[in-house]
Amino acid sequence: MYKNPQMQYLKTRVLTATPGELLVMLYDGLLQRLRQSKLSIEENRIEKAGELLGSAHDILGELMTSLDAKHSPELAENLLNLYMYCKELLITALAELDTKHIDEAHDLLVPLREAWAEAEKSLRKEDQRALGG
Repeated sequence: MYKNPQMQYLKTRVLTATPGELLVMLYDGLLQRLRQSKLSIEENRIEKAGELLGSAHDILGELMTSLDAKHSPELAENLLNLYMYCKELLITALAELDTKHIDEAHDLLVPLREAWAEAEKSLRKEDQRALGG
């Protein structure tokens, strides 16, 4: 049976990823959908924009369910509020067909993606040092 090599790679990447890497992948997918939905609205491809914004909305839901308030309740609550606000922005963007709401969500989420990526990189370096590498 023929399988798409890109899908095989992605599946392997997801199955072997650390929790931090998975989180960064979620952010990457979310930000990609935001960029694509903005372009779709600009090109008047409203149905495609709706699909992409719906997918972005779902990813925000995944990020919300991944929050663990046990270790840092204040951080979890702040992220939950931010994710809920971004979900509202995406709904408004589609309702008004206005990309400024997508831009706002994008601008709020990029620094979080960068922070998680940096944290994951630091953890990998620590692990390598601990293993003597």
